[in-house]
Amino acid sequence: MQMIYWDDYERIDGVWYFRRRLPCYWYATDLNKPPVGDNKMRWPDREPYAGAYHDLWPSWEAFWAQLPSADAPQVAAPAPLEAFLTTMRGSAAMPKIRIR
Repeated sequence: MQMIYWDDYERIDGVWYFRRRLPCYWYATDLNKPPVGDNKMRWPDREPYAGAYHDLWPSWEAFWAQLPSADAPQVAAPAPLEAFLTTMRGSAAMPKIRIR
């Protein structure tokens, strides 16, 4: 399984607390069955489906919209550390996290 948590925090009386947590999965599959192709979320007794990981990163769609060729392999410049989220998310709104 490969995933990240998109967290919102809140500071109350000088202590930080989790306010919301959005788990975003890239893939989940049997160790002996690599996650190749679409629908990388593969749980037993369930049809494969796409995870929400890519929804957080508009840059993912932009990167793959430029199909590489044998003459021009696809290369992306690394995001500067101090601007990582801005580079990866662009002007996209923050993800919605449902409070249960």
